Amino acid sequence: MSSNDARSYQSGDRASDLLEQAQPDTVDDDIAPLPEPRLPDLELPQSELDLTVTFESLLSEVTGKTAEPEETQKVQKRASNVLKLAQENAKLQEELRAMNERLEAAQRRQEELGRKLQSRPTS
Repeated sequence: MSSNDARSYQSGDRASDLLEQAQPDTVDDDIAPLPEPRLPDLELPQSELDLTVTFESLLSEVTGKTAEPEETQKVQKRASNVLKLAQENAKLQEELRAMNERLEAAQRRQEELGRKLQSRPTS
């Protein structure tokens, strides 16, 4: 073996030694596994709540409570009043339009009569 071969062999030995040191050793069978964590024993009071409620029963309770009969009647009464007022307003608007037309017609007749009186010769 030449001196170069000896040096490369020695450096190769060092590299393999370093690799062996870097790799962890195999798991020792002597180490015992960690014990399972234990929860403290707590005495909790028993609940009197019924937790067997279904989703549908919850929804029916919620929708039933939001539409109270009194409030629904009030809203319906207000809607009815608004509808009556809107109808009355439309009726009054129509009457006002008719009155304006009659007033304009009366004013035209009055002007015509005034012109006729002025155009008549006075004797």
